[in-house]
Amino acid sequence: MSVETASATNIALKEWAVVCDLLLGGQQIVLLRKGGILEQKKGFQIEHETFFLYPNTEHQSQEQLKPEYHGRLSSYGPPARESGKLTIRGYGRVVDIVKSGDPAKLRALEPFTCWTQALFDMRINYKPEKPNFIVTVRAFALPKPIEIPYHADYAGCHSWVPMKQELSLAGGAPVLSDAEFEAKRQAILKVVE
Repeated sequence: MSVETASATNIALKEWAVVCDLLLGGQQIVLLRKGGILEQKKGFQIEHETFFLYPNTEHQSQEQLKPEYHGRLSSYGPPARESGKLTIRGYGRVVDIVKSGDPAKLRALEPFTCWTQALFDMRINYKPEKPNFIVTVRAFALPKPIEIPYHADYAGCHSWVPMKQELSLAGGAPVLSDAEFEAKRQAILKVVE
């Protein structure tokens, strides 16, 4: 089944909860990935074009987040592994993938994100032989959040999480209009290509 016609998936991308919120609020459309600790042998790969947004609170860093977003960090409650539940509010679809090892291009993304230059520097300096993936994502909000039980298999520092059940994509609405999304996308592509 193609991505465009998929009606459900069990795949989620684990990302900082604040980034998931910004994607689903239309304030940010770009992700920067190099891979989780468990992915370092093969590196990060775009394995799925459509995925639920898994809001992770365990590795969010105040030092790597712009000050205007610091207040959000305390609003998420305990991590899913402690609360026993995971709340999914929406999903994303990959639009563009740009591999880059160019520090200047990566640092030029800072105005389009919630991250500080410290995060970009960390990503640039960590395993510099591996490229960063700059991924533009079209976010879709679900009509209402879906709460699922947390499972120990979801733990660990990896990007892709196969959830224990498929969830429906039905009713997901783009958080930005086509024109709004395209304007943000073109501004990002202009600095990274």
